[in-house]
Amino acid sequence: MPAMLGSLAISLSVIVAKVMTTQLIGQMNRQINEVAQIKSEAMGRLKAAQSQKAIIDGNKSILDTKAAKIETKIRRLKKEMGEMKEEESARRERSKARRVS
Repeated sequence: MPAMLGSLAISLSVIVAKVMTTQLIGQMNRQINEVAQIKSEAMGRLKAAQSQKAIIDGNKSILDTKAAKIETKIRRLKKEMGEMKEEESARRERSKARRVS
């Protein structure tokens, strides 16, 4: 009889341990799923941010190219204006020289 009670107590403790282990595993699985969901959301936000950055970098590159072209055009136009002013000045000098003669 005491052996039966001992084995019954051991069986009961094994069942309790199994139930506790099952509950612990279930809790851990829920935590794992929660962390996986948080990770997935974070990865989605990261991908969106990377896409935005790529678009911004592309737009910046386009704007830099346009700015360089505009700067080149401004330099060329300033040079042309300087040449025109020199030509006008030279014409005036020739005109003055003709009047004096």
